[in-house]
Amino acid sequence: MKNYFRLLFTITLCLAVTSCGGGDDEASNNENTASSAFDALQALLLPKAPEGPLTITEARKKPTPGTKIIVSGKVMGNRNPIIQSRALLTLGDPDRLDSCDLIPGDDCPTPWDVCCSDPDVVRASIATIQVIDENGKPVKSGLRGLGGLQELSNLIVVGEVAKESNAENFLVNATGIHVIASKAAGSNTTKP
Repeated sequence: MKNYFRLLFTITLCLAVTSCGGGDDEASNNENTASSAFDALQALLLPKAPEGPLTITEARKKPTPGTKIIVSGKVMGNRNPIIQSRALLTLGDPDRLDSCDLIPGDDCPTPWDVCCSDPDVVRASIATIQVIDENGKPVKSGLRGLGGLQELSNLIVVGEVAKESNAENFLVNATGIHVIASKAAGSNTTKP
């Protein structure tokens, strides 16, 4: 009977070790995929600023899906304007919204959340920018660090108004991004 339990214990141990080992390979594959996706996103960077960008407020007046568009704005509009694991970010209209770093005496740790602005004005002054893959889904890599992009970066985005876009939810599929400047403390130019 002891041999039976030893055999059972040995088999269980082998299965546990084998199943745990696969997780490391899977995690490594996910990291490699995210790194490859981030490398591919580098092709979106535009070295020169495109001419004639619209503010987000102007662009939202006619959010006609399929329309080619150039918009400018600042990475802001909520507490987490840059999604970590997807090529999605929130771009706010700096003509309508003030990030907290521009308000004298405001020591907000997340100045990009525009918490002092009227929520209705915020909703009417932001756009969701996404980079989609061949299946029409956001690329599985964050945009943080792309060309120095971070919270409070000023951007010009070239793209197309997404088919899901409407008056309430302005969504742009980016095909090019020009990073103008970043005011956020520190610099994050490393890969995710």
